Amino acid sequence: MITVNIKKFVKALRKADAFKLPDMSKGAGYLFDSLYSRLSGGEDVRLSDIDFNAFEPEDLEAVNSLYTDVLERNYYAANGIASALREAVPACKAAAYV
Repeated sequence: MITVNIKKFVKALRKADAFKLPDMSKGAGYLFDSLYSRLSGGEDVRLSDIDFNAFEPEDLEAVNSLYTDVLERNYYAANGIASALREAVPACKAAAYV
């Protein structure tokens, strides 16, 4: 059984730093902002919208590494925490006397 102290948990969440993306090259930033963010948000991206001169082939690898090394890992970690909290059963610690 998992025991979660809600007051400590909320306090720790408030102290946690906000997630920030690592520094990216200009080309990787273009790919992330103009393509990845739009596609992952369900938007359409036409080939005619892509500025192929705005990035280099190594920028594609940088965005792929960003996804696999940072974004995907953080997603699974956050999903694991959320799943554990969803399965936690509330318990009353106050004793009731009749």
